[in-house]
Amino acid sequence: MKQSISGFSQWNKQQRRGVLGLITCCILLQITYSMIDIIPSTTSSQENFIAFQKRIDSLKAQEKSKQYTLNPFNPNFISDYRAYILGISAEELSRLQSFRETGKYVNSAKEFQKVTGVSDSLLATITPLFKFPDWVTKKKTGYPNSYDNKPTAKIIKKDLNTATAEDLLPIRGIGEKLSERIVRYRERLHGFSSRKQLNEVYGLSEEVITEVWKYFDLLTPAQISKVDINLASKKELSKVPYLNYKEVESLLIFRSEKGIIHSLNELQSIGYPDEKIEQLSWYLKIEK
Repeated sequence: MKQSISGFSQWNKQQRRGVLGLITCCILLQITYSMIDIIPSTTSSQENFIAFQKRIDSLKAQEKSKQYTLNPFNPNFISDYRAYILGISAEELSRLQSFRETGKYVNSAKEFQKVTGVSDSLLATITPLFKFPDWVTKKKTGYPNSYDNKPTAKIIKKDLNTATAEDLLPIRGIGEKLSERIVRYRERLHGFSSRKQLNEVYGLSEEVITEVWKYFDLLTPAQISKVDINLASKKELSKVPYLNYKEVESLLIFRSEKGIIHSLNELQSIGYPDEKIEQLSWYLKIEK
């Protein structure tokens, strides 16, 4: 090594420049070669990034231009998703839900704001979407307003055996779930045969039931095809709403042992109370 260095020092000026020039060229060639490998990769990454950014910008533009279709609705039954879309906070929605759980309704935009606490600007935006029942908007008589205790005109009762779930909504204390539950239970019974059967609907309080009978009555008979208790098959008896599997079995055994049942009251001997016998009389008959 020392010899190389000492030899280099003995070279003349022209030789030294030549060697240094050669070394410089080698270094430049090495740098150029490295840049050739890096530049395409960097350019490719930039192109991918630009394409990705364009895609994001496109999605943002689509989202901004997207218009949510909001049909008119009753604010008493606003869903969590609809409230989110309209800009109603979770706290404001919770106040409305707590108010509704007491069996009360809001019947105007002003009452909605009073209960929820939404701002004036938000109220002005969402009010055009509010759709209250006809008896509220048109001031019809026949159903009570939860904020109005004034005497109403003579009530013309509707038929509970033909009423829809929507017909029941104006009753104070009945919401969408209860109205649908009443209709489903009525269909299971093939119609109400007695007022007592409304008491069997889960979730109905005595106060709400009293309200129902103020505006409804059983004006048409239930659509029931009674079966002869002495001839009915096991399958037919199992379709009677007030008989479970074990009771069907016990009734068939009783009928087999007795031969002919002359009166439904005879079912008292197998433990059927008067109330149950009355219920069965709506579905069973005895041919003379």
